[in-house]
Amino acid sequence: MLNETLSALALQLNENRGARSLMEAFPKTIRVEADDGSSLNISFASGRMAVAQGPGGEPDIIVQTQPLEFARVVRGELDYSHLMAHGTLRVTKGKVSDMVLLNRILWITKRGGAT
Repeated sequence: MLNETLSALALQLNENRGARSLMEAFPKTIRVEADDGSSLNISFASGRMAVAQGPGGEPDIIVQTQPLEFARVVRGELDYSHLMAHGTLRVTKGKVSDMVLLNRILWITKRGGAT
C-alpha cells in the first residue's frame, strides 16, 4: 500500500514545477524501513522522485516507521512530526532536519504549490 501511494504521488510531483524545484535541492535517497520488515527507497535526483521496493543501494537517510502511518504523511493527512512525537517514526541515519524538506516536497500538491 505504501509503495502504491508513493508511486502515485511521484507521478504528480514529477509534473509539478514547484515540487521539481524542491526535489532539485534535495538530491537524496531515503530508505523507509517498515515495522513489518518491508522496505522501500524514495530517491530524489535531477528534480524527480522515484520509488523502488526493497533495500537496494546506500541511502542518505533511513526512516523506521509504521507503513500505514507513513502513508498518511504521504497523502497529506498527517505531518511527520506527529509520528516522531508519538515514537512511530524514527530517523536512524541522516539528519532529522531533512525531514522538513521531505515533508514540504510530499505536501506541495496539497498546499497548492506551483504546477
